[in-house]
Amino acid sequence: MLPTLNSRWTWLCASLLLAGCSTSGTLQEVVAPRIERELLSQNVHIDVGDNLVMSQPHRSLRVTEQFLYRVTELGPKGEQLSQRDEYQTLPWSNRPVQVIAGTFATELQTDLDGLVRLNLLNDGFIELDYDNLRAIQLVVTASAGVRSEVNLLIPRELRGKLHEAVALIYDNLEEDDVDQWAYRVQRLAELNLEEESNQLENMLILLTTGDPQLQGEFIHALEINQRP
Repeated sequence: MLPTLNSRWTWLCASLLLAGCSTSGTLQEVVAPRIERELLSQNVHIDVGDNLVMSQPHRSLRVTEQFLYRVTELGPKGEQLSQRDEYQTLPWSNRPVQVIAGTFATELQTDLDGLVRLNLLNDGFIELDYDNLRAIQLVVTASAGVRSEVNLLIPRELRGKLHEAVALIYDNLEEDDVDQWAYRVQRLAELNLEEESNQLENMLILLTTGDPQLQGEFIHALEINQRP
């Protein structure tokens, strides 16, 4: 009786071993579908907001890059299982934006999120010919055939504001007294240029740190000539 049991046990173990090998072989033969992506098109877009007419010297911009892919799922033998189109939109991160106004040209740099701020009162723009300034062109180029451009219009009111503001900000401060300093700060605020007004005020306070008397006179002049 014992030999028969041993034979059956041996046969059972052999069967299980063969079954395990067979299953392992089957698992190894399973091949996951292969995904192929084909680039169909590429575009860049400059978002300047809804209004193309600038009323202030500043404008925040967002630049994005969009890709259209044809995505194909292939089986183990290369047969097509499915196909679809997918869009991917990415920020134009740390990339240049050209700024053109007539013969004037410069570049701005986007941040990690594709954002950039245009400020016509930055020192890089003070050489602009404000009398003849009618539009600012923004250009982004991804490759030879992929570019985007948009024009921002500069109305007469803004041209006059730029003219006056540049003089208020950049004219020699040493030739003025504290009352004229205070006037510059106040006038910028009256032009709705609060950012520039605050910057000029803070700069003058820092510059007079070493002369407490002069600084006190300036602060007093600011209090007398209060902002609107």
